[in-house]
Amino acid sequence: MDVLKAWQEILTKENVFTDEANIAAVQTATFATKQRVLAIIRPGDRAEVQECVKIANQYHTPIYPISRGKNWGLGSRVPVQDNCVVMDLSRLNRIIEYNEKLAYITVEPGVTFQQVFEYLRDIQSNLFISVIGGSPHASLIGNALERGDGIGPNGDRASYVCGFEVVLPTGELIHTGFGRFAHAKTTPVSRWGVGPSLDGIFAQSNWGIVTQMTVWLTPLPKYYQSFNCVVKDDDSLEKVLDIIQQLMLQGTIQENCFNLWNCYKVLAREGRYPWQLLGGKTPFSLKELKGVEPWIGSGDLYCASREQAFALQQIIEEAFAGKVAPVTFRGHDASNELLNLSIGVPSNLNVKSTYWRKKIKIPNNIDPDRDACGVHWLCPLFPFDGQQIVAALKTIESTIKSFGFEPNIAISCSTSRSVKMFIAIMYDREQPEEDDRAMSCHNQILQFLLQSGYIPYRLGIQSMNSLPSPADDYNQLISQLKQQLDPNNILAPGRYDFRNNFEKY
Repeated sequence: MDVLKAWQEILTKENVFTDEANIAAVQTATFATKQRVLAIIRPGDRAEVQECVKIANQYHTPIYPISRGKNWGLGSRVPVQDNCVVMDLSRLNRIIEYNEKLAYITVEPGVTFQQVFEYLRDIQSNLFISVIGGSPHASLIGNALERGDGIGPNGDRASYVCGFEVVLPTGELIHTGFGRFAHAKTTPVSRWGVGPSLDGIFAQSNWGIVTQMTVWLTPLPKYYQSFNCVVKDDDSLEKVLDIIQQLMLQGTIQENCFNLWNCYKVLAREGRYPWQLLGGKTPFSLKELKGVEPWIGSGDLYCASREQAFALQQIIEEAFAGKVAPVTFRGHDASNELLNLSIGVPSNLNVKSTYWRKKIKIPNNIDPDRDACGVHWLCPLFPFDGQQIVAALKTIESTIKSFGFEPNIAISCSTSRSVKMFIAIMYDREQPEEDDRAMSCHNQILQFLLQSGYIPYRLGIQSMNSLPSPADDYNQLISQLKQQLDPNNILAPGRYDFRNNFEKY
């Protein structure tokens, strides 16, 4: 193919892959996919990204950028549509700038959470990056552009990033915010700049390739304290949610610093499916075994002093008193891997849950794609209202159980007005017909959420064409902007691309 030869001239043959093993790997996700990949290209810097994009336009060959490809449960590295060339940006792995006083770090898309953690540790920084529950080797930029979630303050990643460097689908280059001015000193500390803000159009879109971004960091707390409660029934769950909402609204608990995990999510993280206990039967029902399906609530207090922590503890205890199970508090324990996640120490602890239904030993080099772990994620957004959330949960839980899976669910109290729900369907892809059953389960839950008005805030490649048509001219505007920015439709076709909805509308 002439296009491959053109890329090889820019990147050398060592960075253009067409071999069967590499192609098979990027075509594999944690659920069934059929998309074929033509090749993989690996540019090494922004200039090479620009040249690769220009070649893609010249030959009308679509490219699908990935940062680190750890988007497990939502599509991994697989393009949304057939016959794309995957652009792997992992070689762009430089930390460009760091500022301790202003608490920011500027990185390229190949930079991982582990890399930033080690960098901050080695220079003995007083700052930390809000890490994810996913792989330590995932990309900061990839997470931010998906509007992904971190743990603790600044975990609502898209709200704490700025200063994008973007290669447009034509190969042109722009800088967002104040970055377009050569001598601007406020590029890494201001989200908006002056005039129309462009940052948002490059998140969850196929309108540009972000090759640089500034991410804001958080000071390590002088005193850290966590707290937990056990919630045994739906009535108590509703009360806990409403108590936490008020505590967050008044500022006692910081936003994104409280979550609830149901018992199946906790069990999947802590252990393996109890095959021997159940004699090979699925699904596992803790309600049948113990009579309850509890939720575990956990929060983090990032304090300037022990006195502040104890004052907040008293307010929280008073809010919970006599309403639900008692709340327990504890200080930081450096040996506790789970607590360390809350202060920026990345870990594979949560990723191990993807092996929940597998009967193999969990390897040290975790790779759910390679090991045929079945994972679907659904990520709906809810108003922070206990009654609405609990009512929806009943349908979600019963639907998952009806398909023979465990309802693996978490609720993240991301703001004082909305919560994010993470619904996982975990299975073994090597079991006959499990892929089809899991996809049917995913689709039925998604339809329930859409019909109920709880639109997902993040989509997997299996859901890009699932949203209802808008009741206004939104998709017409989206279509016009995409046509203007990407006239040859070469960048990630189908990814957060709602023009099909516009055609139906």
